Amino acid sequence: MTRKAIIIFSCLSVVAVAGCGSTRGPAGPSLSMPDALAIVNTNAARIDGTLRAGGNVDGYFRVEGRRRSYHLDGVLFHRAPRYLRFDLRSLGDRKILLGSNAGEFWFCNTEEDECHCGTHSSADELAEEIPVRPLEIIEALGLGGVPPGAARSQRVLDEYQQVLFGAGRLEKEYWLDRAEPRLIRRVIFRDTDGVVRMQSSLDDYRSLGPGGPWLPHTMTADWPTTGAHLRFRISKWSLVSEVGADGPQFATPAECGALRQASTGPG
Repeated sequence: MTRKAIIIFSCLSVVAVAGCGSTRGPAGPSLSMPDALAIVNTNAARIDGTLRAGGNVDGYFRVEGRRRSYHLDGVLFHRAPRYLRFDLRSLGDRKILLGSNAGEFWFCNTEEDECHCGTHSSADELAEEIPVRPLEIIEALGLGGVPPGAARSQRVLDEYQQVLFGAGRLEKEYWLDRAEPRLIRRVIFRDTDGVVRMQSSLDDYRSLGPGGPWLPHTMTADWPTTGAHLRFRISKWSLVSEVGADGPQFATPAECGALRQASTGPG
């Protein structure tokens, strides 16, 4: 990381831990591409282990053309790079479960008695069936980071500095706040035709302890192509060192095994 980026990150310690979502300072000078990438990746690298977040989730998605709204309690686990469990419940009863591990992902909706499962290589095949892709929850929270060599270009606007990069057939944008402490405020995914597939806004950042990562406590995301909307208001983030990649939180649900067996038929 360059000296300028180190100085920027040292400034984070003087920002009030109560959050920096509602108060904006003056826009600072634009950064070079290496410095902009350093802000994104250094913050992601400070996540040492598995994250847990709890809070309230509300939104809607479409099922067979009908809009279904929900107001639920959510618990999220995330471990870099692909491990996710997002468990949404009402009065203790599970309503929606999204998840991902090294090889597979799933979206289960108990209200509709349906579960969609697949491998990461088959994600595009299920695109129309799944209103929210589990891996995009990680990205919507600004936790994905920028892979080495992926950045392509950047744009400087009045309030933001956009970093644009590609991943296969997908174009991603991270919008960094030009006001200190220059954290990610928006994430946008576009397809090859430039159509927005997912967009999120992030607010109320707080530091997870001294020297820890800065994490948003409000995330609002939309999936225009599937008609899905989600807002996650996080009451608390924590690091749970006892949960590893092989933990039960990231195990593929039994429903996925049953679906595989049903699709292949008797051996």
